[in-house]
Amino acid sequence: MFKKWYRFFGLVIVASILLAACASPAPEPAAEEPAAEEPAAEEEAETAEAEEIKIGFLSALTGVFSSFGTMQKEGFELALEEVDYKVAGKKITVIYEDDQLDNELAVTKAKKLVEQDKVDFVTGMVSGDEGLTVGDYMKGKNIPVVPMYSASEDMTMRAFYPMIFRPTWTGAQSQDVFAYWLAKEKGYKKIYQIGEDYSYPWNESGGFIRGFCRGGGEEVTSVWFPPGSTADFSSMIASIPLDEGYDAIYYNGAGGDAVNFVKQYVELGMLDKMELIGQSNAFERPDLYALPKDIVGVLSAHHMADDLDTPEWNAFKDAFVERWGHPPSAASVFAYASMHLMLRAVEALNGDVSDKDALIKAMEEVDLTDDPLGPVTLDAYHAAISNVYIREVALGEDGDLYNKGLLTVKDVSQFGPYDPELYLAQPSDTNVYPTGICSELPAEMMEGAPYEFLPFGD
Repeated sequence: MFKKWYRFFGLVIVASILLAACASPAPEPAAEEPAAEEPAAEEEAETAEAEEIKIGFLSALTGVFSSFGTMQKEGFELALEEVDYKVAGKKITVIYEDDQLDNELAVTKAKKLVEQDKVDFVTGMVSGDEGLTVGDYMKGKNIPVVPMYSASEDMTMRAFYPMIFRPTWTGAQSQDVFAYWLAKEKGYKKIYQIGEDYSYPWNESGGFIRGFCRGGGEEVTSVWFPPGSTADFSSMIASIPLDEGYDAIYYNGAGGDAVNFVKQYVELGMLDKMELIGQSNAFERPDLYALPKDIVGVLSAHHMADDLDTPEWNAFKDAFVERWGHPPSAASVFAYASMHLMLRAVEALNGDVSDKDALIKAMEEVDLTDDPLGPVTLDAYHAAISNVYIREVALGEDGDLYNKGLLTVKDVSQFGPYDPELYLAQPSDTNVYPTGICSELPAEMMEGAPYEFLPFGD
């Protein structure tokens, strides 16, 4: 808007000068000089913009999931520091926005990044709802959106469009693997789930239920609560039925809610009464540090394990610890990998991101086989195909809890073992779908190749 106004003002000056020239037989040549200054100033500004790549980082840096937002930011910044905030000879400028995990505010901030800051990429996003909301707003804006930790699957499924890239994960992806293993290998038949009531835990639940039923499980009973709505879970824990044959309680939440729930579960002596297991983020850093040591041995699954031992992981972990003084989390490494996707695409285009079709193609062709968590490729919906690790909480020599890898399943798609067309024909996961009664699931969703569980490290 400022440029348009400034152009108009310059034209007014030029018109005034021309009128003066017609009225006077001897106009002074110097009078034309001010009109020439505006285009020069404008060209200078446009040249400066062309010499930088602008990245909008939008995430929940305060609020119930701020721990994930902060660690996400650390991984993001480490990747940028390693290239000295430069790519293809251009300076990288970052505009940070905190949406406080508020969907309406997230749209307001995204709008600012697009219209006012004129960014070349929008990234960040730590929660499922946050990613879906921002992704929906960005549709048609012709700017790549790279959700780093937001894992609701519809972003790269039913709500997909070509400018969306997620080289990380979906909520269902690891949980389908985890629950299949619990049913098939451990023989579990009934699970009692307590979860946060919004899109990301719904997707974790959907993956868990499908995998559990396909592996031979019979029932998953679910109880939901609004995230951040309580710090006292005692009544919810007290209502868990201990005499109805449940094999385990599956806690489906993260952040401050997970810390409060797990602490109280331990304090109320429930670990000896019903096994505790958790979704991807239930026992994830940095919240893991706040949990009691009693949870050693508790199981979960994710796309990372803290004791990975590969050159790529060790290089990343060592650099992260040196920079930030603590070990990375999944949010950290996902942000780091997402930044590599953007940097490598810009490098491949020699810094020119003006041709959006070329940019999409460049992002699709980026090689991510050196990802710290193991080789990553992108499917037709720009979602990651990557490894999943079955883990257990362990106590390290330093006295801190960590997630120790037990088993590896390689090259897991966001569609799991299911046919993509069949999967997309199903409704989106909610707090009531899929049903937790395995006999009521569509028979065709019980098909698919079995997962191959390899020893961790293979």
